[in-house]
Amino acid sequence: MSDKKVAVIGAGLAGLSAAITLQDAGLEVEVFESSDRAGGRVATDVIDGYRLDRGFQLINARYPELVRLGVMSELDFVRAPRTVDISLGDKKIALGDPRSHPFSAFNAATGSLLTKIRFLSYLTSPSQSGLSVEDELEQYGDLYKRVLRPFLSGVFLTSPSHVDAVSGKEIIRSFISGQPGLPALGAGELAQVLAKRVRSIHFNSRIDSMSQCRADAVIVATDVTTAAQLLDIPNVPKLASSTTWYHEIPNSTTQSKNLLIDGQARGPVVNSIAISNLVPRYAPAGKTLLSSTTIDVASESEVRRHLSSMWGVSTASWSLIAKYEIPKSLPIFGIGAHGLQSAKISEGVFIAGDYRTAPSQNGALLSGRLAAQELLLN
Repeated sequence: MSDKKVAVIGAGLAGLSAAITLQDAGLEVEVFESSDRAGGRVATDVIDGYRLDRGFQLINARYPELVRLGVMSELDFVRAPRTVDISLGDKKIALGDPRSHPFSAFNAATGSLLTKIRFLSYLTSPSQSGLSVEDELEQYGDLYKRVLRPFLSGVFLTSPSHVDAVSGKEIIRSFISGQPGLPALGAGELAQVLAKRVRSIHFNSRIDSMSQCRADAVIVATDVTTAAQLLDIPNVPKLASSTTWYHEIPNSTTQSKNLLIDGQARGPVVNSIAISNLVPRYAPAGKTLLSSTTIDVASESEVRRHLSSMWGVSTASWSLIAKYEIPKSLPIFGIGAHGLQSAKISEGVFIAGDYRTAPSQNGALLSGRLAAQELLLN
């Protein structure tokens, strides 16, 4: 067992993964977190009996890093349907996994059956460097315009035209083969379970200078802006912003557990879901909580108008429970940008974060593990 002491700055998923990896290798680790909780962007607040994730997110139980950590058995995990509802005019059309919803593929409103079969070949073929996700997918016509583009805009929190084709396809494949869902107590429960494995986390402990860290080695696992300030990094990747709107809606609005997207792009909302239909503990008994996401600047009246078109009901009586503006939601892996680079910044200093690997929970966990493993080799 080594007597090397390591400081990890940041208790988000990357920092927690790094700390667990180092502990398992026998090192003494201290984690310093500026806020009062672990998880970073993966956090859940409780307001008036509602569980509100800080930004809409699903957890893929089949992410390799979650499987490696064996954490899913510790969560009361609720699986989401493998079906998306598309709002087209005054209709809602379901499109699901053909293994469980084989007939949904025959609806021509979401693209021809031949087009959907051709899309499967896209998933199994390599992507060409120098292209965007949209460059590769726009050939699929209505399937792309009405389904894939609005859905992927919610995944990437930016237009697919801004996302590198190679990096983007990996994210798309993970959704196709994944097992999405949420813990019954909210997305933040994942971070809380992982944090319990870490022996020493100092909350409300802001690190403003590397000189504050008295350790043999340091892993900086903060958000990219803070990391750039601490390490004097001149260039940082672009970040996508998003806003999540939580409304209390009448129970009669919908019984669906599916994510709803707008196949006609009639407003700023990229997706909407009655999240408490999927996970009942997100709302008090007898109440329904709606989660909706926007990625462009939008007023509440614009959001209400768009939701009215998507759901086909009046939204005038809906109560706004909370609004989360998240300026650093996800890194944007632009055309030509790829992860998996060395985590070593200088002697004894390493860096971790989803912007280093992939814009996902798995990317954050992977980057933390890789940074820790590189540290162990030095």
